Amino acid sequence: MMRNFYVGLSHLFRRLTWLSLACLFLVTPLNLVASPLKEVYLYASPITATFFAANGTSYDGLKQHWREYLRPLGMDYREVSRANLLAGLKPGVLVLGSAALLDEQERKAIEVFGDSGGSILMTWGTGVRDGRGKWVGYGLIEKIFQLKVNGKVLPQNNEDNNERFINTFGDGPLTWSMPAGERLFLGEVSEMSIRVDSPYLAARYFNWNRQPLPKNSNGAIAFLEKGASRRVYFGFSESSWEYDPNMDFPKLLNSVMAWLKHEPSLFKAAWPNGNLSAQLLEMDTEDKYFNAVNFASMLDAAKLRGTFYSLTSVARQYRDIVKQMSQKHEIGYHGEIHVGYKGKTAAVQAKRLDIMATEMKDIVGTLAFSKVTGFRAPTESSDEITDKILRKLGVQHNVTGPSSSEGRLPFFSEAEPALSTQEAIIGLPRTQMDDLNYLALRVSEEKAAELIMLDFDYLHEAGALGVVSVHSQNFASDDLMTRLMPRYIQKIQQFPGAVWTASGADIAAWWRARDRVIQRSAKGDATQLKFDVKAPGSVKGLTFMVVHAAAEGLPKAVMASGSGSPQPEIRRVDAYRTAIVFKDELKPGSYAYTVAF
Repeated sequence: MMRNFYVGLSHLFRRLTWLSLACLFLVTPLNLVASPLKEVYLYASPITATFFAANGTSYDGLKQHWREYLRPLGMDYREVSRANLLAGLKPGVLVLGSAALLDEQERKAIEVFGDSGGSILMTWGTGVRDGRGKWVGYGLIEKIFQLKVNGKVLPQNNEDNNERFINTFGDGPLTWSMPAGERLFLGEVSEMSIRVDSPYLAARYFNWNRQPLPKNSNGAIAFLEKGASRRVYFGFSESSWEYDPNMDFPKLLNSVMAWLKHEPSLFKAAWPNGNLSAQLLEMDTEDKYFNAVNFASMLDAAKLRGTFYSLTSVARQYRDIVKQMSQKHEIGYHGEIHVGYKGKTAAVQAKRLDIMATEMKDIVGTLAFSKVTGFRAPTESSDEITDKILRKLGVQHNVTGPSSSEGRLPFFSEAEPALSTQEAIIGLPRTQMDDLNYLALRVSEEKAAELIMLDFDYLHEAGALGVVSVHSQNFASDDLMTRLMPRYIQKIQQFPGAVWTASGADIAAWWRARDRVIQRSAKGDATQLKFDVKAPGSVKGLTFMVVHAAAEGLPKAVMASGSGSPQPEIRRVDAYRTAIVFKDELKPGSYAYTVAF
């Protein structure tokens, strides 16, 4: 019998041409999707409505959030009943918004819909109860999304589990419409959010401080592509949307919906040269200034450039060390004495900052003075008055504390609204724990190492800016951070071409250059790449990210519309993203390209 099988197979291969064989073996998941999905279905679960009403809550109130978001789709959106679902829906996007009760027929129909190429979006506790209201657990969620549910986010007054924020992954396939690590408040709602563990995440739960927690315990948004079906799970309910004054959830949903519909997207990436995250390694150089040499030596050995924000009253005593470090690293301001500026009058701040600038000029000399463009306030204490005065002193960036930004990316100071982004000071928020945090935790070296590595993993997957801050007084040869930093640097080096490690000045300069690029093509049209570069140009390493219509659906070519335009490189990032990288310096002008898939 087996012999007949092989004989038949041999005849089949002899009958196929080489061309047909090539077509047979080059089929990719992209071929499973003929065109983007149009229809969006909002499911109205009748038994969920009855159950909610009996328990004094409103299922219709949760659905209303979806109605308001989906209504602009017009003819392409409709609510569907149980009868519609069981009768079968043609492929589209099926939204199951907190449909907690589902009977066996509904569950089967949802699976059939997905197996037929339909996309599925579930939220919160969809399907956790059966058709009679009996608790059946998270089996449906785990089966549809191939993930593991690991419990609930407990109320905010629980000190051990108060993760009432989600942090999104910037430049990710689902959440690129939000800045990296954007902190979205979920509120204190009755529907406790659900934690998941999945290899495919787009956001995690954190507390306000973004304190790193075990990876299997804080997944908030998960996704999966199974055949032609794309699937997204939100672990939180629609009630959380009511705590969204900045209207961030609609932005988030726009990019999630584009992914579910198999619509390729193209957008300007955060970092240059195809890098996925950035890292600033800096020292607040204060007491025991001589320990800065230890940090500089570590950076030199790894061929990395860091920044030393120097307390000028102390740095004057160590001129030789400052000049030695300035050969390879950035020297920045850390004030004249270790006292914060926030809340002080303009006159007091101006006098103090002028002393700081004068002392730095005395340390580094007149010729190098113009190179001191970075600042970090003592105890992270500065305000809008500080920024205004600093700018007049030639400062171009300020390393701020975690409360300065809801995201984990550089930002332009709003201290002087009339200024352009090319003039305003750039804030670099420190959202990673520093040495003072680790010392306050009183944990072992191994536990601290675990936390700092986890912190890195989280900032990198989110596409964020990481700032590791250490203090000179805590960097003697036997100090905790002195022992941790070589391991942390080694971790960074495991991601060549993906983590950009640079000084504060270089990161700020890039962010200013990036802002000079204006994308003209619609972000939802991945076949056309059009952008302008404003004067003075000088943008090098510009990167655009393409989200694929299906897994491994990479662009084949990027073709310039006019002669003489620089040719970008195409780099695969992962199954769902491709980077388009312009290695050459871009001058002022308009650029247009066609992206072929």
